Amino acid sequence: MTAFSRPSILQKTAGITLSKPVQVTLYMLLSTLVIWTVFFSTYPAAHNTAHSARHHTLGVACH
Repeated sequence: MTAFSRPSILQKTAGITLSKPVQVTLYMLLSTLVIWTVFFSTYPAAHNTAHSARHHTLGVACH
């Protein structure tokens, strides 16, 4: 027997997927997807709310 124990595939995967850079990347991608979906939604309630918020918070003139 050897004294070395090899980490399992599950342990390797958990180490990769739970690292800080991966977490930050996934968070940014999810946030971008949600914002993109709301701003470019064709659903009137979501689009109008996002449109109004964008104009009020960023001071963007209306088209």
